[in-house]
Amino acid sequence: MEFCPKCGGLLVPVKEKETVYLVCRKCGHKRKAKKKTSYKVVTTVTSDKKTRTGVIEEEVKISEERLAEERELLREYYEIFLETMAEQETESE
Repeated sequence: MEFCPKCGGLLVPVKEKETVYLVCRKCGHKRKAKKKTSYKVVTTVTSDKKTRTGVIEEEVKISEERLAEERELLREYYEIFLETMAEQETESE
């Protein structure tokens, strides 16, 4: 285990091509490792990195005719609702 001469952080082995470097994660200091065999670079893949979920959404475009029909239906519903409310008010008085 070696430490950074600049900041005192732990030097972590990183393999680039065939060469192993010791890199400080805090300040970025980098130097070539003395013995390539003394350091073992292991990458662990956790289960959350293995599984990826893709969500694909399709945008639904409503035609102008259908939009006009839906507006008309809402207008009719609103009128019926208002008539019902008015009838209930007159009955309760």
